[in-house]
Amino acid sequence: MRENRTSGTVWGVSGNRHSYHDGGETACSLLIEEFSGLLIVKQGRISQTALKVAIALVTLSVKDDWAQRLPPGLVEFSERLLVASGSPGYGPRMMRVSKQPWMLRVYQIQDLLMPGQFEGFGHRKIFMQQQVEAAIKQGARQVLVVGAGFDTLCLRLAPQNSDVQFFEVDHPATSVAKARGVTLEGQPANMIQIAADLGEQALSKVLSEDGRWQFSLPSVLLAEGLFQYLTDDEVRGLLRDAAACTAPGSRFAFTHAIPGERRMLSILTRLIAEPWKSTVRSKDLPEYVEGTGWTMISDVDTESAHGVERYAVAERA
Repeated sequence: MRENRTSGTVWGVSGNRHSYHDGGETACSLLIEEFSGLLIVKQGRISQTALKVAIALVTLSVKDDWAQRLPPGLVEFSERLLVASGSPGYGPRMMRVSKQPWMLRVYQIQDLLMPGQFEGFGHRKIFMQQQVEAAIKQGARQVLVVGAGFDTLCLRLAPQNSDVQFFEVDHPATSVAKARGVTLEGQPANMIQIAADLGEQALSKVLSEDGRWQFSLPSVLLAEGLFQYLTDDEVRGLLRDAAACTAPGSRFAFTHAIPGERRMLSILTRLIAEPWKSTVRSKDLPEYVEGTGWTMISDVDTESAHGVERYAVAERA
């Protein structure tokens, strides 16, 4: 099972604390627009983190050979979903500006505070897609992305795997905003979006009430850049609940933040996104997930180039 671990890859989540040195009035205007978007997020609307990850991938696509390394279609779908979302500061102009050379310098400055974060978005997407493709080859017939944000995996892979059902579950505000873009793209018949607040309803209840998820089928679940926004008890609760609605042998691929002296990172996440609530060392994951119905099958991730996150894969016992 451990062959799915990709050595030498990097993951990370971040927000954008913009310090524009080029771009003049355009940069200042975009910063104001983005700040307006932050105020909306703080009021409980579209996830700022989801928006930031998607736009970072657009910028990453113009760095070095990342356009070829990223999964096909990811950048193009991300751009169109962001524009269709109607979120302030994420219109066509932002898509154009995000590909300018000075935007790369913004992320390079950010990496001084959070090493590996920028390219980490790309490595993380590659890793998650590898896990899904490997699980499908081994018989998985359902894919579930928990806290999907503006991720494009289901939209891209569903047409290629007509015998697999692809599900996304996310907070209603973000899910509805994304659905506008998915509708414009043409939603695959085997892609299902479920708008639900998992802080209010258990995952198993959400899936049961929807009626299309089959508890008896082998499945693969993803939680990318999600666990750090939950408390330790909430993470374990989600794992237990996920085990209750999946068949033995199913997989759960996830990322998690690691502990450390990261005061500046904590300040930044509180200012520009949702605050982090949990961390765990990779070597402690077997004990961390004990009793949740999952067993770790990935190697301990000790790669410092992975920034503030590590990745892992667990299997349903």
